[in-house]
Amino acid sequence: MTKLLTGTALEKLLLSAILALLLSSCSVNGNNYSENSPKFVFTEFFDGSLCAWGTVKNDNSELLRKFIAKIDAYQRNGVTYLDEVFMFNDGEKQLRRWEFTLEDGLFSGVANDVVGSSQGKVYGDSLHLEYVMAIANDDTEWHINMDDWLHLIDENTLMGTTQMSKFGFNLGRVDIVIRRQKASLNECENFDRVYVRTTMHSATENSSN
Repeated sequence: MTKLLTGTALEKLLLSAILALLLSSCSVNGNNYSENSPKFVFTEFFDGSLCAWGTVKNDNSELLRKFIAKIDAYQRNGVTYLDEVFMFNDGEKQLRRWEFTLEDGLFSGVANDVVGSSQGKVYGDSLHLEYVMAIANDDTEWHINMDDWLHLIDENTLMGTTQMSKFGFNLGRVDIVIRRQKASLNECENFDRVYVRTTMHSATENSSN
């Protein structure tokens, strides 16, 4: 079960979403991306070592958290595995394993903190994924709808946004950049120490004040 948002932050997001008067909007039409290039090939991009950077923001686009992630992607018996390790700037570490299969042009994926399975499809240079994530909130959990749109910038770079919602109300978003790593370049080297140092430094500053 993921703790993408802190309990207090999640409660504030839900409260503001329920109280807000939201205007209806049309969903993204993936067919508009079908002719875009470079073409995104799921099994080609997610193969090998990848590094990701991102932010979590609330429904007012205010920054809540930052993260760095290391992803090991590989294929086995027709299944694409993504072993992900996330490090957040508040010191929290998250582990997730995705298992994706392709059937009739649609991707189906399961993960340890996903309720049921995700559904995905590629449109030209873009990948669209929809799923429900279980997010920890103190002693309970919320089931949050996640709507991913990821766009291939070049053969090594994928960028996108995940919209988070509950009961049709906007809760915020996750912005992410994912880069494939080469033997000569490892941008995730010591990634698990970046925010540990930041957290320790902040704690030292607070204790001295």
